[in-house]
Amino acid sequence: MLVGTATLKHLDPPMGVAFGPFSPTSDYKSSVHANVVEGDYGGDRGLVLTAITDQHGSLDASIAIEDWTDPEIGKQLTMFFKDGENFAALFAEHPDYRAYYPNFANGN
Repeated sequence: MLVGTATLKHLDPPMGVAFGPFSPTSDYKSSVHANVVEGDYGGDRGLVLTAITDQHGSLDASIAIEDWTDPEIGKQLTMFFKDGENFAALFAEHPDYRAYYPNFANGN
């Protein structure tokens, strides 16, 4: 079941973390899927979630969702990658990655 999609706009390259806005589907339930609702930690609910990309299939990463009703904050998905090679394969061309690892971005 698809509970939502995310656009991973921002990276923390040395930590292997990617995050961005989350758009839920009608199957999404904050009480089941979100780790944080309105600032209150509800537990590690990302264990029931799997991230899948069109290009790479299933990703080896932990998932956390923050859910806020305030439209300025909204909903955000964070992925914590377990393998640096997978992270690099996905984000080597991302501006945040290239800024942090300029030598890797130039093929060195």
